Amino acid sequence: MPGLLSTALALAAGILLALAFDPVRGARPRWAAVSFTVCLGILAGIAANSVVFLFLAVCGIASAVSVFAADILVLVIAAALYIRVRRTSPPPLVSPEPGTFRFTWVLAIALVLVLLILAGRLTVMAEANPWGGWDALAMWNLRAKFLAGAPGDWHFAVNGTLADRMHPDYPLLLPSFIAAGWKAGGEMGALLPVTVSFLFSAVLVALLLSSVAMLRGTASGLLAALVMLTATSFLLAAPSQYADIPLACYWLSAGSLLLVSGAGSRAALIWTGACAGFGAWTKNEGVAFLVWFVLALMAGLWWKRGSRDALRCTGAALIGASPGILLTLWLKFVIAPPSDTLVQQSARSMLARLADASRYGEIAKSFADAVANMGSGIAHPLILLAILAVLLRWNPGPRYRLAMAISSVALGLMFLADIGAYLITPSDLAWHLGTSFDRLILQLWPSTLLMCFAAMNGIADPAPVPQTAHAPKKAPATRARGKRK
Repeated sequence: MPGLLSTALALAAGILLALAFDPVRGARPRWAAVSFTVCLGILAGIAANSVVFLFLAVCGIASAVSVFAADILVLVIAAALYIRVRRTSPPPLVSPEPGTFRFTWVLAIALVLVLLILAGRLTVMAEANPWGGWDALAMWNLRAKFLAGAPGDWHFAVNGTLADRMHPDYPLLLPSFIAAGWKAGGEMGALLPVTVSFLFSAVLVALLLSSVAMLRGTASGLLAALVMLTATSFLLAAPSQYADIPLACYWLSAGSLLLVSGAGSRAALIWTGACAGFGAWTKNEGVAFLVWFVLALMAGLWWKRGSRDALRCTGAALIGASPGILLTLWLKFVIAPPSDTLVQQSARSMLARLADASRYGEIAKSFADAVANMGSGIAHPLILLAILAVLLRWNPGPRYRLAMAISSVALGLMFLADIGAYLITPSDLAWHLGTSFDRLILQLWPSTLLMCFAAMNGIADPAPVPQTAHAPKKAPATRARGKRK
């Protein structure tokens, strides 16, 4: 319980910070804006807590007392910022309310029922395998145990004594956050990593729901959440405690902020960069996404708004991303030895694999299999999405087109980078594809759903037909009878 209390304090600090510098303040519907801000605060709190604890561990002063003291200090600072900013900030500009749908309550009940059923099934799966899948055990929880160990043990989480498959140079957001809770609680039980995994899963669903609701209305947001929950890869990754869901959270929040703000608000751009930057602090794929995202942002703004606005907005995003960038560079080039065989191979080996035509066919087949295995029958998420696209029709409004183009280009480049990594990987290709392709799709799937629902018309009741105004009938004219003289 003390470990969960420390985690709760970190989350509360992040939520207060997000409420103080709310990038979607004034968005409608209000419940969606509040839900989105709370989710953003949870992600910020987790990232900040991981950084603070890693600093304590590296300095050799990590203990239950120091962890709780740091948690309380960060919470007090966040509360003071919240009070000061809210007192001086002007009232927000209220955005127009999306269209309403009279049967939204049916979709809400359906989502609640699906979530309750899935929560029961995922809990059973987590109880059967409390330490998660291989990656969770070897790369996240094992490294978290080293970070939460005796003073100086943190070195074992990032040095070459770990096997190559454990990737000692992998980013430390997830293991450091779990280690902070373990250190505060004085024990290394499986309850905390399971709770954190389920928390990220819930945040991912709530982010998509609230983002689409602010863009296209509550009914569309509920449909987007229901479609995402039909993806098999999501249901398997949640109890497996993989870092793909946390990474998808940071990517989805970056794209959502760009869409909701129209790529114009400085506060939203700073938050956007922070989310993309902390994605780089979560997993190696996040580093590539951060590069593509920044390049797409600059190119899109330069094309539409000119160089001055492009540099201003990209600079704001880089300010937000700077903590994640600096932490990742420090890890990769200062404290962790290079261990990624993908970048350590010779150029001749890479070119030889790129010239092997059979690898392209094998990757294409694996991609088709991974997409087919996302669901089954009419409940396959792509089939559901296609049906909704036909019913609702594509209509990307002018307000969203630039942000959608930037995010779509970044996601597309990220997918191509994943394909390129498979083409040149020195590992057995069949093994590499079979163990990771479905999870790479999971990283991109929520953000792809966001783009699709933002491009479709929202679900709303038809506008009332105006009644034809009829001119009132004139009373028949009567002649005035004159008086006889």
